[in-house]
Amino acid sequence: RVGPGGKLQLLHRTKVDDGPVLALAHFHGRLLAGVGQTLRMYEMGKRQLLRKCELRGLPTMIKTLQGAGDRAYVGDLMQSMQFVRYESSNNKLILVASDRVPRPITCQELLDMNTIAVGDKFGNISVLRLPRGADARAVDVSGTRALWDSSRDDATPRLETLCNYHVGEVVTGMTRASLVAGGSESLIYVTVTGRIGALVPFTSRDNVEFYTELEGCLRTDAPRPTGREPQAYRSYYAPIKHVVDGDLCEMYGKLPFDQQKKIADRIDRNVAEVIKKLEDTRNALL
Repeated sequence: RVGPGGKLQLLHRTKVDDGPVLALAHFHGRLLAGVGQTLRMYEMGKRQLLRKCELRGLPTMIKTLQGAGDRAYVGDLMQSMQFVRYESSNNKLILVASDRVPRPITCQELLDMNTIAVGDKFGNISVLRLPRGADARAVDVSGTRALWDSSRDDATPRLETLCNYHVGEVVTGMTRASLVAGGSESLIYVTVTGRIGALVPFTSRDNVEFYTELEGCLRTDAPRPTGREPQAYRSYYAPIKHVVDGDLCEMYGKLPFDQQKKIADRIDRNVAEVIKKLEDTRNALL
């Protein structure tokens, strides 16, 4: 705790024997801890933390942890995400859903109660969502009845993959933020080499159609220093899904004017409109 003069003081220590503690999170006035394969909830005691409830049997090792409302969002070291619900009336942690794709999670950021963005050590960013009605089909893996139900592969609902994009570097952190006053939030991420990037949500159908058409033209017309096809690179580990390659779209401004005009004619725009659209998107972020 914070003592006199703003210095930290050691209050007490609690020993755990089930594995390393790699993730901690505040949850309902208590401490949620990822201890090896166990998700455990502690309450403050006089001499040590008091264990209140736990969920055992998670895939490998808990790496990341977030809490919101009555849910905990657990990132596994090798087996992607698990959504867990806390029932205060029964003091139980119940597994709601898990991801079917084995992603080695390095960071995560909650977008809303049912949607989460994750980064993995292979350089991918994915957005996962809990299917509608999946919360009602959750299996209580701590009960006697679940001894039979949890052995089935289809017993636990699966998360849906909304977006997937290959960055090319290990993503070490991400957060929702607005870089300009009054601007809309974007998903800001950082990588192991110090690179800072952003995923900007489209707010209109017109923007989606414009950037999709522009990206399609630049895939064939933009220069390729390494000879690699852009879509194949962004789909290195999994197919790119619902994400427009902004780095590729920025190549439009570096093309010769006659080539810019050729691309603009193909998408029924003029060169000035395309450049202004790119600048507006950049200015909205920065």
